[in-house]
Amino acid sequence: MSVAADAWVTDSRSMRGSRTDGAAAPPPAEEFVASASSRRMRRLIIDQRYFGLAARVFHAGAERMLERISAQAPAPPNIDLDSLGTDFRLDGDERAALLHAMLAGGLLVPDGTGYYRPTVRFREYADAPLVAPLSRARAKMLIDAVRQIAAQINMRSTRNPFEIKTISVTGSYMSRTDQMPELSLWLVLRTRREKQSRRWRTMASKGEGLRQILAAVSAPSSFIVARIVAHRSVVPRPFCVVFQESEVVDTHTSASQLFRDLGASLHELLSAGSYSSSRRGRRAREG
Repeated sequence: MSVAADAWVTDSRSMRGSRTDGAAAPPPAEEFVASASSRRMRRLIIDQRYFGLAARVFHAGAERMLERISAQAPAPPNIDLDSLGTDFRLDGDERAALLHAMLAGGLLVPDGTGYYRPTVRFREYADAPLVAPLSRARAKMLIDAVRQIAAQINMRSTRNPFEIKTISVTGSYMSRTDQMPELSLWLVLRTRREKQSRRWRTMASKGEGLRQILAAVSAPSSFIVARIVAHRSVVPRPFCVVFQESEVVDTHTSASQLFRDLGASLHELLSAGSYSSSRRGRRAREG
């Protein structure tokens, strides 16, 4: 199935006069999401748990495991319950629970001989640094910086075929916690209005336009996880709109054309292999 068949987009007219989250039209059963976070260096947040273990415990065990299997190369790693227990300093049921979690998380796979071998994903976790969580004060500063970036994109990036319609923040920022593992930002785009696009100049491709926006919004901090979504109703609740461009009706572009443009752009973005994609059901979004 093509990306365009699954993407669902609305232009500014469908949201005109609607200022509340609940006024958005209901999304289809699945929505397409493009994310700028997958190519970032993985990091472990000190106060989080990973695969059932505290961050420091998992980090130390993963380092020991990577050091051991690297030292015995080119021999096979031969990972089993006993080696996991030794590397992570675990006994009995704790070893089995960790093995199950690492298999489910894609860190280990069976090698066909009764043992397991590590994946690239495991190496990402083993090499990940331990970092302090993001403070709320710092998150607010980052949101202010992203607002300025969005305004500059809309005003000056006239070669980009898209502009930012809204940016919403969700996730741990919407809780009462003062320490957060990430700053989750969800972007809704629209095609740049004709008077701003300066058609006499060469426009960037739609895929490149999406890459530029994701990179710019994510640039202030590695804690920022930016996603482009087809409609604000897809954003997990609760959320807060932290940037909203003025609602201007584009009389030159139909909703069906916007649908085709964004769908084709997401297809181009993913074909380039630079960003990750996922399909989220409505139940997952509402949870």
